[in-house]
Order: sequence, then C-alpha cells, then structure tokens
Amino acid sequence: MQWRGSGFVVLGWWYVVAVVGAVGVLMMAFGDVRWGGRIMAGGLFFGALVRLVARPDRKAGGLNARSRAIDVLLLVGLAIGVLLASATVRLDI
Repeated sequence: MQWRGSGFVVLGWWYVVAVVGAVGVLMMAFGDVRWGGRIMAGGLFFGALVRLVARPDRKAGGLNARSRAIDVLLLVGLAIGVLLASATVRLDI
C-alpha cells in the first residue's frame, strides 16, 4: 500500500479515524468537553469496526498494526476509556 517511488504510505481508513479524533480534540478545546469526548470515542469505535470487518487485512490500512483481535480490543478499550473520562469530568470547579 505504497505509492511507487514516493515514500508515502497510504494509511486508508486511519486518516478518517485521525481526522475524527482531531475534531474531538478541537471540540474539547473550544467547545464542550463531553461532546468532544463523544466524538473521539465515536472515531475510535469506527476504527474498531473497520478493523473488525476489513477483509483482506490490507484494506484496514494503518489500523492494521497487530492481530485483528488485539487491534479491535485496544480500539474499543480506548473508546470506552475516552467516553468514561469525558462523561465523568468535573467542569464546575
């Protein structure tokens, strides 16, 4: 999954997950922390879904780092962690 001679590796769906994560971070910085966390968690859940259903593995692009089960578990775990952290943060201090 590399363009010939360019040195640029095509990461596929990873770009979508990264952009959604960046939107979540910007939302946290300039908007509502809880909505930013939800957006980030949604991007991570989407990445887990893509990694779970992409066949063959090369269709997952940059989301294909380890075995399928480990990648999906890590992405879902991160999504749940971000979602819980953003939902339980105290904003009234």
